[in-house]
Amino acid sequence: MGKAPDPRRWWMLGVLSLALFAIVLNNGLLNVAVPVLMSDLGMSIGQAQWIVDSYALVFAGFLLTAGAVADRFGRKRATLGGVAVFGTGSLVALGADGPGQLMAARVVMGLGAAFIMPGTLAALVDVFPESERAKAIGVWSSVSALGVAAGPVIGGALVGHFWWGSVFLVNLAPVAVVLAGGALLLPESADRVPRPPDPVGALLGTAAMAGLVYGIIQTSGHGLVSAPVLTGLAVAGAAGTGFVAWERRHPHPLLDLGLLRRPAFIGASTSILLLMLGLAGTLFVLTQRLQFVLGYTPLRSGLSVMPVAFAVLLGTLLCPALDRRTGPRGCVSLGLTTAAAGVLVLALWDGGYPPVFAGLVLVGIGFGLSMAPTTDVVMSLVPPERSGSTASLDMTMQELGNALGVAVVGTVLADRYAAAMTDVPGAAGGTLHEALRAADATGGDSGHSLADTARHAFENAASAGLTVAAVAVACGAVVAALLLPGRAVSTSRAPASAVLQRELRR
Repeated sequence: MGKAPDPRRWWMLGVLSLALFAIVLNNGLLNVAVPVLMSDLGMSIGQAQWIVDSYALVFAGFLLTAGAVADRFGRKRATLGGVAVFGTGSLVALGADGPGQLMAARVVMGLGAAFIMPGTLAALVDVFPESERAKAIGVWSSVSALGVAAGPVIGGALVGHFWWGSVFLVNLAPVAVVLAGGALLLPESADRVPRPPDPVGALLGTAAMAGLVYGIIQTSGHGLVSAPVLTGLAVAGAAGTGFVAWERRHPHPLLDLGLLRRPAFIGASTSILLLMLGLAGTLFVLTQRLQFVLGYTPLRSGLSVMPVAFAVLLGTLLCPALDRRTGPRGCVSLGLTTAAAGVLVLALWDGGYPPVFAGLVLVGIGFGLSMAPTTDVVMSLVPPERSGSTASLDMTMQELGNALGVAVVGTVLADRYAAAMTDVPGAAGGTLHEALRAADATGGDSGHSLADTARHAFENAASAGLTVAAVAVACGAVVAALLLPGRAVSTSRAPASAVLQRELRR
């Protein structure tokens, strides 16, 4: 008979979710503050891009290593240590007086986040019994979605009323709460038989992930066949090949490569990657569309996107009952299909907010139905002592999805817009923002004509980008239907996760 669940586990979930919320919220906060930062610190566009991207680059690069460290030295230590590092980076950013110092602070924050994200999931898996784990993961993922949606809203309010440093100051409150609450509530857990360190594997894995994310990030500004993109992908390919070769021979590998041969893992990871691709790409396009086409302010644009977070919560509440009836295959397939339909509604939108609301609700419900079952499948494939490294792999797939979403959908948007504006005097080769500024400077009928042409071109390009995102999410639904376990568990007396594990072991 297993040990009784800790009666404080839901309070623990609150602490873990708050830690996750802080690191997810931060990116949305900063994106809104970038224009003010550029003005106050005299930054170039390239420097501003690196202040944003350095966080994602370090975050993605160190995820695999962070998960292995958590398994070896303890998930509580890893999570709270990451929170402390993240808070230190926020303090440095708060007092930054130049782009270099701010970029260094963002690197420190990314390193802290790399330990927080898989650490929270691994600790959650350790604390909750199998019968409650899917529900807990659903709450955890809903908080993540709330952070994504709330970032622009809170960031817009802070920058509108205070100075740019307030977007980093706001990080310190959740950091303090998590450090205090985590120290009091969270139990320590680690691999019962710690594996010897694998520094070569860690170095190769970090290089592979950093190179891949760097290459993906560079596509938005340099094109698919530019030197930065090809260099990043070449580094990723070489380091990734070396990583696989090394891990296959190492007696105590950093990553269990056997997972890559399991259909359930491939199905869950691919599904969540494509879902995150669609969500990130959609929000990237939609926030611009609301501002440039409907004329919303950044704050109003952020508020308009908020329904997706509450729809995620609704999907999360519906998920357990559907999962019991249909198993992960049915629940995730339906969720991804619903999300794809929502993105398609946004792609076909031709003005006005009601279609945006409807599309965001569908996307959110689909996300809520899909996130917990895919994560539960991945975490059920390994014993608890390996939950840190497996959680980091799951987080890596999500981060890749985020990077690919902005890169792929953003590239389609930019290419289609540029092609439509090639022969337009005064706007060729520029962005929509530049075209609208040129239209204001020109004035009169010519200015109005240029603005209308630019907005129409952007509308068509945005629709094309969102259609690509919808197709990607729909492909995820197909993958889920083919590869995820389909055992319905409503007729069994055993907990859902127990039945799932029996099927996964086949």
